[in-house]
Amino acid sequence: MRYRFPVALYRRALFTLKLLVSCWLVAALPVLATELTLAVSRTPLSLPLYVAQAEGYFSDEGLEPKIVDCLGGNICLQRVLEGSADIATAGDTAVMFRSFERDDYVVIGTFATSSDDTKLVGRKSAGTMLPGHLQGRKVGVVRGSSSQFFLDSYLLWHGIDPRSVDQVGLAPDAMAAAMQAGKVAAVAVWEPFAFDTISALKGDAVVLPNPGVYTLSFNLVAHRRLAGARDAELVKLLRVVARSEDFIRRNPRESQVILRKRLGVDQRFIDWVWPELRFQLALDQGLVKTLESEARWAIREGWVAGKTVPNYLRYLHAPPLRAVNANAVGLAR
Repeated sequence: MRYRFPVALYRRALFTLKLLVSCWLVAALPVLATELTLAVSRTPLSLPLYVAQAEGYFSDEGLEPKIVDCLGGNICLQRVLEGSADIATAGDTAVMFRSFERDDYVVIGTFATSSDDTKLVGRKSAGTMLPGHLQGRKVGVVRGSSSQFFLDSYLLWHGIDPRSVDQVGLAPDAMAAAMQAGKVAAVAVWEPFAFDTISALKGDAVVLPNPGVYTLSFNLVAHRRLAGARDAELVKLLRVVARSEDFIRRNPRESQVILRKRLGVDQRFIDWVWPELRFQLALDQGLVKTLESEARWAIREGWVAGKTVPNYLRYLHAPPLRAVNANAVGLAR
């Protein structure tokens, strides 16, 4: 009598074979890259993202970001809020000012700091060489940014009423031309635009002494729709940044070359800014305190009206960074 293979067992064996073949085919396929749009401020503080591009770290994590340059974190954050970008690089003041209007964004990590990124540049020919010379004069600022907060903090530090200064709103890349044309007597602006202004004015420029009134924190800010729903991608992005920061610490010269090429600047500028740059991923209570302090200033000085200080813990999203480095997160629970 001929043995007949049980039909049920045959079907089970065939299903298992198909499953094994499918798994093998999937494993053999290349990992599909995930695309994020990053609005990146054109500044030395964005170096970790420039390094990631140059060294292929994004590809290593299966990311294929579209990087869009913008002139300042306030503009980068606006791109996230209007839906043309997923993540922005932005300073703490941009995060603070927007918080009075909306809450559809979150900080996933601070990745750079500088105590001398924003500078006050005066014109010798206008007689603005010392803090007291600013009273009654026109000073260029980028409204809603670290430029504005730095100027007010600087004036208050020196006992000068900010209302005694005529603040003129300018784009960062318009500062040098405004100074050359005599439209303003001084400007408060971040790098590389401070250096550009000094270079354009040649011997007529003077950097006013900085008492260290403000340390800027530079952050990765994501649209709130990504929080939770796309944490896996945020973890990958933060891993990329952490790897880039390690590269910068181990290879400062190579990092400087990347920065020079990416911004189209010469080594004089790199030597000018390098000592004040600090790259270290974190998300801690210090950022909350800074945002609260800035919010109180904005309310007190009348830059926002009829508002109270927001709860900034709601604007921080810590799980992705905890997954990368739990020690980098220091927030009150």
